Amino acid sequence: MRLAELIEAVPWAYADISIGRVVSDSRAAGPGTLFVARKGTAANGHAFIADAVRAGCAAVVGGDEPPPSAAALLRQRRVPYVRVDDPAQAVGQLAARVNGCPSAALSVVGVTGTNGKTTVSTLLYQLFTALGQGSGLIATTGIRVGGKRLPNDRTTPDAVELQRLLAMMVHAGCRYCFMEVTSHAIDQQRIAGVHFDGGIFTTLGHDHLDYHGTIEAYARVKQRFLGGLPTSAFALANADDERGRFMVATSRARVAFYGSGAQARWPWSLERCNERGTDLLIGPHRVRTPLLGEHNASNLAAAVTAASLLGQDLERVARAIPRLRGPRGRMQRVVAGPVLGIVDYAHTPESLNRMLTSARGLRPGGKLIVVGGCGGDRDRQKRPAMGAAIASADVPIFTSDNPRSEDAEAIVHAMLGGVPRPWKPRVRVALDRRDAIQHAASLAEPGDIVLLVGKGHESSQEIAGTKHPWDDAAELRDALHQAPVSRVASRDTRAPASASRGRSCR
Repeated sequence: MRLAELIEAVPWAYADISIGRVVSDSRAAGPGTLFVARKGTAANGHAFIADAVRAGCAAVVGGDEPPPSAAALLRQRRVPYVRVDDPAQAVGQLAARVNGCPSAALSVVGVTGTNGKTTVSTLLYQLFTALGQGSGLIATTGIRVGGKRLPNDRTTPDAVELQRLLAMMVHAGCRYCFMEVTSHAIDQQRIAGVHFDGGIFTTLGHDHLDYHGTIEAYARVKQRFLGGLPTSAFALANADDERGRFMVATSRARVAFYGSGAQARWPWSLERCNERGTDLLIGPHRVRTPLLGEHNASNLAAAVTAASLLGQDLERVARAIPRLRGPRGRMQRVVAGPVLGIVDYAHTPESLNRMLTSARGLRPGGKLIVVGGCGGDRDRQKRPAMGAAIASADVPIFTSDNPRSEDAEAIVHAMLGGVPRPWKPRVRVALDRRDAIQHAASLAEPGDIVLLVGKGHESSQEIAGTKHPWDDAAELRDALHQAPVSRVASRDTRAPASASRGRSCR
């Protein structure tokens, strides 16, 4: 593509320079690339202009005057430098153009919120695939381009990678893309250049305050995404969340709600849920899903409502629901024997409390044993509330999550600070996560639930800057299989009768 087709203001002498790729990392620069120097959270791209020029980039875009040494090198090598008002926004728009504006050929739906993003986007991908609609997925648990799986290191990829993925979906024949949109991605303009046909807000809770500062600032960033949707799109918000109306208050898009109340487009109500699945009504349709928990009934309602807003027939959607499965590490049933083992990614106080409520309803007669911790180098303000949530279990075990550069013991100490005094004697601490899981399994009796929270699908544990291979589901499965559950001869090894009949998760 000619540089003048990408940037109208380019001097005529440079108009015919050929650009094959847009990059924002100087290490990816090379012949035929357009390097965009943007200010990031950790570094300023303008400091790497000279590196990009030495690597052979064809042109540079930035927001400030380049450093003197870089300016001299630009002149020496006759590399054009174009100043723009907002390089962070420009990189997404330029990457979109060089990839042929792929989102214009797709129906892209973004899902934002503290909890539920991964499940809602994954359910939509599975649903539209089941309906015969070629679809792509960009989620924390991975990327899908049609049926092809790709890893994902960041929930919402950077602007350059995002546009490349969207182009891959177009070339693969996809018609839809369902993607998670994080608050960091919104604030850092990673989604610039993406045309959205819909946006969904799930929930808002205490998270990422190390980045946003306050819950109000965090909420405003989420609102900015829904408020920026075009009039041709839909903005779907959770009416059961106290900030649902706030999220769509500034939106120009078609506003709709999902939830359990009358204002929802297709209100949902729970009929029964147990460890084998959930029965619920969504609008006029009674459906059965293998998903566990009341919170997943809400997530399913969000996906169904979004599908109807995208023009899908509700009758066909309802028939496809039993085939849908939740994403890995989200209320994932890993062992369904005398002891029920569940793994979940819950890592906010709100999601933990919802998870514990849902889990208790699966086997009401048994103990709930919960193993969890908090990640290091992340929002420290939520640690006391996380500790209080885990401590509400019948048997709470505090352990390490991803301590990263922090001391695991100090993190647990902060969690203990939020535990009410009467509960503290019940809290057990095992800093080694494997030891904690094995201890939980050793305490479990028939009819009990062991719930691992915090890491979910993650395949590594980061300790002191090193990532060690890890799999919560495999660790729990092994621990429960090795535990002498049969030692309690007087206990009935069947699940409680109430659980087998099914009862409300409320």
